Amino acid sequence: MALINCRECGKPVSTEAAACPHCGAPPSPTAAPSVAAKPAKRKSPVPGLIAVGILVALVAMCSSTERKPAASSEDTKPAKAECAKDDLQCNGDQAVVAAGVYCKDPVERLAKHSVRWTDGTFETKFGRFRWKDKDAGTLTMIGDKAEFQNGFGAYTPVIYECDLAVDRKTVLDVRVREGRLPK
Repeated sequence: MALINCRECGKPVSTEAAACPHCGAPPSPTAAPSVAAKPAKRKSPVPGLIAVGILVALVAMCSSTERKPAASSEDTKPAKAECAKDDLQCNGDQAVVAAGVYCKDPVERLAKHSVRWTDGTFETKFGRFRWKDKDAGTLTMIGDKAEFQNGFGAYTPVIYECDLAVDRKTVLDVRVREGRLPK
């Protein structure tokens, strides 16, 4: 603590005093700051930086979306093309997703213990198909993306078949046997 002379009254004042105790004048600019006077807090720049980052991301997303001109009624096509009744490839391709939905539970019910599906997230459960009855339009969907657990807890790969009716929602029959489909 040092003493300096007050610039107003000239009497000695501590360098740590907020004001002169004799006349109340503020300390001189050359005096050290008072302990009682708290320095101004600096705000963290993080919230501002986060806000700027979000704003930049939104602007980038808005500017990168491609805007397509509105289609006229002549340009629109039906969402799902109809297949010829005797076109196996077209009918099978359209039935693959439906078979994964409607045939999964009946296949699982054939297991004595538990079932483990080995297909990936974007992989279909049925990789092959054939005609069950070409004249009726029924298909047999075939897959090998499952393993059935045996009585000892080991999993055995299986080949499963599911017969679908023409509406692609009605399961006519399911069959399972051990093995894998040839590549």
